Amino acid sequence: MMNNNRRGFAIPTAILVILVLTIMIAGGFSLVSAERRSVSDQKAQVGAFRIAEQGLEIFLVRRDSLMKGKPSYTKVPGAIPDTAKIDMPGGYAEVTLTRLRPVRGTQSGLYVVRSRGVQTDGAYNGSPQAVRTVAQYVLWEPAGMQVLAGWTALSGAQINGGAGTLGGVDLCGDSATRAGVVVPFDAGYDQTGKTGVAVGIPPVDTIPGPDSVSIDWNGIVNLGGIEPTLVFPGASWPTAQMTASYADTGSTYYPIIRVNGDFVLPSSGTGMLIVTGQLILNGSVGWRGVVLVGNDIVGNGNNTIKGATVSGLNVKLGTYVPGSVGNGTKHYNYSSCEVSKATTTMGALVTLRNTWVDNWVEY
Repeated sequence: MMNNNRRGFAIPTAILVILVLTIMIAGGFSLVSAERRSVSDQKAQVGAFRIAEQGLEIFLVRRDSLMKGKPSYTKVPGAIPDTAKIDMPGGYAEVTLTRLRPVRGTQSGLYVVRSRGVQTDGAYNGSPQAVRTVAQYVLWEPAGMQVLAGWTALSGAQINGGAGTLGGVDLCGDSATRAGVVVPFDAGYDQTGKTGVAVGIPPVDTIPGPDSVSIDWNGIVNLGGIEPTLVFPGASWPTAQMTASYADTGSTYYPIIRVNGDFVLPSSGTGMLIVTGQLILNGSVGWRGVVLVGNDIVGNGNNTIKGATVSGLNVKLGTYVPGSVGNGTKHYNYSSCEVSKATTTMGALVTLRNTWVDNWVEY
């Protein structure tokens, strides 16, 4: 007699198989999802790195335009860090320039520029945004200036008097001695009275012509090659600030002053003085920095210039310029420190080789 009450196993087996298949399918989806997320995270990191590096490069090229208008902005980066947010496709970069060492004399300023790139596109809901930081050490390098002598007179010079010094010996003691006076072959230098006023190696030197002076005078005068701090006529001469700055050898007030036309120096001062016409110095006025004059210089009295003086630059434009005249005691001497201070604001950020990092620590 047959037993019809045997337990069936087909249904439990089918359920088990379905369960196993479900787990495998769910595991497959989980692996695929995890792989996609991993790839997406890697892409986001690469994107954040791209944004950080691009932000750093943009800041180095466009710092002035990015920072102008902000209260902390100064032409030469100061103690207060520069910070700019740069928007770009896929995210943004937060760039900060921090000073490590200020500009001192002819020593360049040392800075670190840090760029934090943030990828905002393509992030999963609930996931943090991809972030990458890169950094680079940079120097603030003052613009270089060719200095041939304490006084380079492209239209010649006549000194009437036997006292003073036209010197090419570096008062800063940092650079090699230049000529005391440099003039073109056809211009000449003459002095009445004492013969030892010009001091340098050699005391008086000659050059073939104006092209030997590598100053782009046309670019400065007609093409805006140097952005001035003050323009005359139009501005007000900062007598008090100039006088205080001239008396203080540690002063950092070295503006770029442009004068269109002839000019009588109102008071002693510091900085870069660009005069397109004739410059007249009366009495005991003095200047520390760079003096660039299109026409001649007429000095009456006990004038003092420390830095570098170049006159007669309009001959580079094909214009006749009379010779400069010095009446009385003249002290026009070379100083590399004063030249450096006067040209500092025309400098630029220059990257230091082998100092780029992509593992800058943040706290």
